[in-house]
Amino acid sequence: MRLIEGEIQTLKGKVLDMAELVLKQLDKVIEAVVSLDYDLAEKIRRKDKKVNKFDTKIDKSCERIIALYQPVANDLRFIFSVLKINAYLEQIGDIINSIARKILEIREQYESNLLEELKIPTMFELTKQILKDALSGFFNGSQEIAKSVFPKDDAIDDIHRQVNTLILAKLQQKPERANEYLQLLLIVKNLEKIADFAVCIAEEALFHMEGVFYKHSKLKYAYKDQSIAQA
Repeated sequence: MRLIEGEIQTLKGKVLDMAELVLKQLDKVIEAVVSLDYDLAEKIRRKDKKVNKFDTKIDKSCERIIALYQPVANDLRFIFSVLKINAYLEQIGDIINSIARKILEIREQYESNLLEELKIPTMFELTKQILKDALSGFFNGSQEIAKSVFPKDDAIDDIHRQVNTLILAKLQQKPERANEYLQLLLIVKNLEKIADFAVCIAEEALFHMEGVFYKHSKLKYAYKDQSIAQA
């Protein structure tokens, strides 16, 4: 085994640990929103520093490998992809922290069936799945899994648009509950941002595997169209 291969496996392990932490944080924030658990929201906020520490360690590891081994071809693509995926995971961690803060701003119990009416549990599940698929595509080296992320992002965008319309209507019907509605609207917006970062992770996974830039290209849109045609 080349020395750089051992370094890259160690680096991959660090990114996997960070990804698992972020996914756990996402699970917890979903639970905190659904149950309106203020204590859990506070615990999530405190864990944000751990995500930031992972971010710094991974960046330093990438810099070290580049400086010591001067990687080329697939090794270099992998490191470039890790640097970007690491940044996306850190930003997702920040978004999760932001959702936790918004939970603390909701000071009334939800109206009966409000979350279901706004399709928030569905959006949670889709957001969690799209992030898992993007990361799985990268860690398992699966182009098929990575590409499956693109059409799923459209479903999240559709729910986001529907929620916007529903909440605007509710604000007119019950302006006294404006704070609750607006915090939920912001939470949904943050979920959409997480899905957007998952798409970016899938793009980086494909760049590592194929050496092709999906970002700012029509390739992913062609794949979406193909997925729709097969449905």
